[in-house]
Amino acid sequence: MAQTIQQNSLLINNDSQTELTLVNFETNSSKDFFSINSSCFIQQWSLSNGTVTGGDTILSGGGTSLGFCGNINNPTFYTNDWNIIGIKHYDADSGWITTPTQTVVDNNGGHLNDQYYQVVGAVIQIIKYWDGTNLSTVDSLNGEFFAGTHDMAVDTLGRAWVFIGSSPSNIDSIRVYDRHGRLFSYPINFNQTAHSSFFLNDTLYIATAQNFIYPVLISGSTAQLGNPIAFPIGSITDMASCQFSQTINSIQDLSTDAPTLYPNPTNGLLFLPVEIASDAISLFNSKGQSLNVKRIGTALDLNSHAAGIYFIRIEHDGKFNYQKIIKQ
Repeated sequence: MAQTIQQNSLLINNDSQTELTLVNFETNSSKDFFSINSSCFIQQWSLSNGTVTGGDTILSGGGTSLGFCGNINNPTFYTNDWNIIGIKHYDADSGWITTPTQTVVDNNGGHLNDQYYQVVGAVIQIIKYWDGTNLSTVDSLNGEFFAGTHDMAVDTLGRAWVFIGSSPSNIDSIRVYDRHGRLFSYPINFNQTAHSSFFLNDTLYIATAQNFIYPVLISGSTAQLGNPIAFPIGSITDMASCQFSQTINSIQDLSTDAPTLYPNPTNGLLFLPVEIASDAISLFNSKGQSLNVKRIGTALDLNSHAAGIYFIRIEHDGKFNYQKIIKQ
C-alpha cells in the first residue's frame, strides 16, 4: 500500500552556493522518485498516468549516486562521493554524514534496510551489500560488466536488479540478487544508453540519455522495454525511489553485537571495554576524514576535537566495526 511520508524538507535559498537543507518534506511512495545532478542537487519528481511532473530541488550536498530509503518515519538519502572512501547519508539533525568504508563504492540502490553498492573496476565488477555498518561482497563479475546503466534498483523484497552484459555497452540480461548472492535472471536486449533505474508500484524503470523513462516489462522468463515516457534528463547522474509497503525498522547505525564505548555522548574522554583496549582504533569525522586521537590508559581523549558527530573504527579479530560517537 502506498504511503505518504512527511519529514524535515526543503529550505531553498537564492544563493546557489548555500547548501539546501530539508524542511517539511512530503513524498508519495506510489508515484514519487528523485534524481541527483552533476551539481549535487536532489530533485523530486512524480510519475502518474504516463506523465512526469515536478522537479523541485529539495536538497544539495550529495555526490554522484543516489539512494533513498530507511525508516518510514525518518527516510534518508544515500549517496557516494568519488573523492572520499565512505558512504554518505543525510541526517535530519546533522546534515550529510560520511561513514568510512574499506573501499571506494559507486552507484547504489536500496529498499528499507537492504542497501547495495557497486564497485566498478577496469577488469572485475563487484556488487556489495551494506548493512548500515559493514560492506560485504555479494558477487564478483569475472568477464562480465555492469551494462547499459551502472545503477541498480531494489524491490520490496530487498532484491537488487542489475543490468549485465559481455561488455559495458552490450546489455544481455537483468540479474537479480539478494544479500547472499544471485537468485535468477531475465534475458533482455536494448540499445539505449541508460544511467538510472528505480522501482515504482513494483515496476522497474530505467532512465535513458535519450530523454525517456522506460518501464521494464517481465513476461514469463524474458524481459523487454515498454513504451517510453518523456523525461528531460539534463545533467542528471542518478535516480532513486523507495516503496513503503509495511512498517519498517530504521537502518542501524551500529552492529547489535558491537562493544560499548562510554559515555556516549561524551564531553571528552571515551572509555573502551577491556576486551578491545589493545585493539587498533581509528577516529573519523562526519566527512570521513581520518583524525589523530590520543589514548589515556583505556580511554580515548577527544578533548582537542570540536563538538559534533564522529566515527570510531575498531579492528578486532580481523574485522572492522564502526561506532557513531557524539562529542558534546
